[in-house]
This record gives sequence, structure tokens and C-alpha cells, in this order.
Amino acid sequence: MSAMDISDEGAKSVIVADIESLLRGALLAKQSGREIDIINSFELPPHPDLIDRAYLATKQEQLKQVFPQLDFMGWYSVGVAPTETDLKLHDQFLEVNESSLFLQLNPVSLASGAKEFPVSIYESIIDVHDARLMFIKVPYKVETNEAERVAVDHVAKPSVSGAEASLSGALVSHLTTQRNAIAMLYGKIRFLYQYLEDAKNGVVPMDHDIVRQISSLCQRLPLMDSKAFDDQFSTESDDVLLMAYLATITTGVNTMNDLIDKFNLVYGGSGSSGQMQGGSKKGRVRD
Repeated sequence: MSAMDISDEGAKSVIVADIESLLRGALLAKQSGREIDIINSFELPPHPDLIDRAYLATKQEQLKQVFPQLDFMGWYSVGVAPTETDLKLHDQFLEVNESSLFLQLNPVSLASGAKEFPVSIYESIIDVHDARLMFIKVPYKVETNEAERVAVDHVAKPSVSGAEASLSGALVSHLTTQRNAIAMLYGKIRFLYQYLEDAKNGVVPMDHDIVRQISSLCQRLPLMDSKAFDDQFSTESDDVLLMAYLATITTGVNTMNDLIDKFNLVYGGSGSSGQMQGGSKKGRVRD
């Protein structure tokens, strides 16, 4: 969720370029040993080179009541690379948490549509030669939960609710989305294949951890051809078709009932056939 919030801030900086240096916020995370899980974030009031400590403390106290397991673990901003201003600000955040991290979103990569995640995370150290603060990059990985996947899926899928949206246009947009996803998957598979080829030929060193992960991924594929998977897929497919058939039958029954009601209204109102009116009521379809 924090990645989505920070990406929104990056979109603001792309639209309004002159506020880029003022966009910053706090990171809330859980820490287990040396692993830090950044879960949430909130925006801080804009100021060129100072942080509003009163606002930060108030916001922390409010969020602590809702998310008691989260702690302040750093801050974020938008920019191409860390600057001297970022170092000065980070020095102030270190007074709040001496292990504060600095996350920076690159709006240039965001605007250019780069495939790599345009985020860099830094931790601070003291240079022993100059006795000054400096940033070093730290590795990270991005994980998503179910709520984030649903939100992103809702945004990615084309909407057909607008009156001006035609069925053909929605279909083209949907197929384009699927094609892009398949093309990205194909590119990742080709990259893994090329890595294995280069490692086999000695072009790049063999990383056994990566090879084990690739092997684990490949071992999942035969599960898609198992009898249990086929049976489960067939059952779910039958359930979907059955629900569609029931919906069609229910619609037909309702249409028939409307026809019978209109028939009774016409013949009952003329008074020419009371017996037919009674017979028609007996013949009303029950769903």
C-alpha cells in the first residue's frame, strides 16, 4: 500500500514539476531483526529544509492507535538522486529514529514508462574519512497483499460503465491489457532462459540460489496437468455454466409471468371470459 501512495506522490511531481523538492512523507514499518517491512506511509507538510516535528509526532500518535504494530522507520521523497538537502533532512529524521531509511521515487523513470520499479532505498553511514553523513543503497523486494492486488486489478481493467464506452472498445482495451501482461511474462521467461544459457557457457557466474528458485518455479508447472487440477477445473466450469443456465431460466420465467399478467389484465378487464381469467391465474408459472 505504501508503494501505491508514494507512486501517487510521484504522479503529482510529474504533473507539477516545481513542487518535486517539497514532496516528502514518513514511512511506517515493522522490523524483525535486520528485515524491515514497509507497510504504510503518510505525507508530511511541505517545507524546503525542515521537518514539522509537532505534526510528525501527532500523526505518529494517531496512527499508533490504529496500527499499534507499526513504527516510524524512515521517510520518502521524489527525485532522481539524493541531494545535499536530502542529507540535511535525513539528519533530522535520525533524531526521531537512529535507523531511519530514505526511500526515493524517480519521477523521470515513472514518466518514461520504465519497466523497472523506479524506487531506491538508502541507509545512512558516517564516512570515516570526511566524518560526514552519506547514503548507500540497500537491496529490497516488493510484496503485495490481496487488497493491493484487487485495487491494482480494478485500476488496470477497463471500465465499461460509461455511456460513451462501446463494447468493441472495451474488448480491445481488455485484450490489450492481457497482451501486455503476456508479453511481460514472456520477456521475464526469456531473461531467465538467457541467464541459464550464459551460466552454462561460463559467460556469467553460476548463482545456485537463483538456479534453485528457477527449478522450484519449473517444478510447479506439472501440477497444472494433474488429474486433480483437471477435475477441479471441470467442476468449477460446470458450476459457472449451471449458474448461467439458472439465470437464463429465471429470466424466462419472469418474462412468462409478465405475459400471463398482461393476458389476465386484457381479458379480465373486458369481462368477456371470467372462466378464462381464472384459468389463466391457475396457469401462472412459479419460479
